[in-house]
Amino acid sequence: MRTIAFDVETIPDLEYGKKNMNLDGLSDEDIGRSMFFQQLQKKGDEFLPIDLHKIITISCIAEENGIIELKSFTQLEHFINFIKDADQFVTWNGHRFDVPVIAFRTLIEHLVINNKLLDDKHHTDLKAVLSNGNISLISGLDRVSKHLGLPGKTLHSGTVVWDLYLDNKIQEIIQYCEADVLNTYLIYIHHQYTIAEISNDQLREKKETLKSFLSSSEHHHNEFIEKL
Repeated sequence: MRTIAFDVETIPDLEYGKKNMNLDGLSDEDIGRSMFFQQLQKKGDEFLPIDLHKIITISCIAEENGIIELKSFTQLEHFINFIKDADQFVTWNGHRFDVPVIAFRTLIEHLVINNKLLDDKHHTDLKAVLSNGNISLISGLDRVSKHLGLPGKTLHSGTVVWDLYLDNKIQEIIQYCEADVLNTYLIYIHHQYTIAEISNDQLREKKETLKSFLSSSEHHHNEFIEKL
């Protein structure tokens, strides 16, 4: 079985802002600031609707037949091609954000998606599962990761992604996204153990396989290597 744990990072859809929100001629920073402000005025917070999020990177861990790899994509089409044969998907809060964003962007980019991604039988949203659907009652990914002795998030807030984008620090955004998906995957395999899908020996083997991969790769996540 091919399992994909993934995480999405986004920025405001600046092109939409230019064309449809009378923001043409402004800098990226001012377009984003205006979109956030308009949302704040309408809804009381700056979190944009799903359709106004543009994906800038998707990081994922693929696990199949004892082999693990960590990949990042800046083009949605490349990610869609990578997951076309996947059987199971794993996210943190993916039902409410990552999956709807991907579904909408595939719609406007005219891409064909693996429909298992949209099927609850093939998608484990850990935030929903661990809270029994009461997601407001559980902490975020950072704290839950730290409960398991994992590094947690490398940035304090996803809003920092926008600042990094404005500074053209795309590689730092990718590193942040990869750290999130590493935390997500490691929570997932601990969850698999607690529901008896894998044994303690298999859990240890999965962690060792990931540690070996990270130690020999160019992804440079030493904080995870030290914890595994």
